[in-house]
Amino acid sequence: MWNKPENMEYLKNSSRDVMVMGRANVDMYVANPGESLETSEFFEKSVGGSAANIAVGLARLGRKVDFLGLVSEDQFGRYVEHFLKDNGIGTEFLNRDDSGSLTSLAFAERQEVDSQVLFYRNGTSDLKIDVADIPVHEFLNTAVLVVTGTGLSASPSREATLYAMETAAAAGTKVVLDLDWRVSAWDSVRTAGLVYRMAAEKSDIILGTRDEFEILLNSMPSPDVMSDRDMADYFLSGQPELVIVKRGSNGSNAYAKGDATWKAGIYPVDVKKNYGAGDAFASALIHGLLTGIEPDEAMRWGAGAAGIVVSDTACAASSPTMSELETFIESIEEKF
Repeated sequence: MWNKPENMEYLKNSSRDVMVMGRANVDMYVANPGESLETSEFFEKSVGGSAANIAVGLARLGRKVDFLGLVSEDQFGRYVEHFLKDNGIGTEFLNRDDSGSLTSLAFAERQEVDSQVLFYRNGTSDLKIDVADIPVHEFLNTAVLVVTGTGLSASPSREATLYAMETAAAAGTKVVLDLDWRVSAWDSVRTAGLVYRMAAEKSDIILGTRDEFEILLNSMPSPDVMSDRDMADYFLSGQPELVIVKRGSNGSNAYAKGDATWKAGIYPVDVKKNYGAGDAFASALIHGLLTGIEPDEAMRWGAGAAGIVVSDTACAASSPTMSELETFIESIEEKF
């Protein structure tokens, strides 16, 4: 069964709620929604990246958050650092790389469906993080470590991420793995599956889409015909305590050891862009689990945060406060 966080000693002794490790990049959104990347002449700058989005989401919900990562020693690197600080996130462990690497860029459309996102990630700073950058002793004061799949996609970030997960677990910190699959980040699907499985074995909570779990299990004969429950049980037989499978418009399912299962739907909204939902979902889900609510309620919070973000024009900058999240959920549920 799933153990509620309020019953876990690690929360009582932790001075930091969450440390988020991974990618923080500069997002450049087309200024006028509906325009394409080819035709847009003006862009609006913000901060994004799966890990940064999750960190901002958690901080706005009231969590004490630190960011662990690497940005470039230049104007964009400093911009990312200032943005995180302005959102209440600790940046003591966000280091700057002066080797010539660059903070990655993402140029994004704002379309209701099929928004195109163009990444510039050659020689990107976030993948330069090394095992020497991991603040091992800080995990003794951290309730949860969140890592995302992009950080596993290349060395030395891959080894640094696995090392962080291993040392965090040894310190009693709960480890959350957000699969965050991006085909352009990996050499091959087989490599991705192999590395993801290594990371999954070091995780307490795993969340991803159905497609991402099929990649995770690509060593199996036919992962596409496995049920969500069977997929979850593959991991629940080991270290993981909770597996969340996201199914888009069909909501999400959570599974724990034994036969415990929870389900949650989504909230209908007017979509302004079809990305950013997953990171918003993760931040509110983790916040909910830390609060001590059941997984189905935590997934409802996640669905609410996702709805807010996709109905607005940015990702991290659109993350809701807890008051905004509660108001949104109440207003939607009153209509149905």
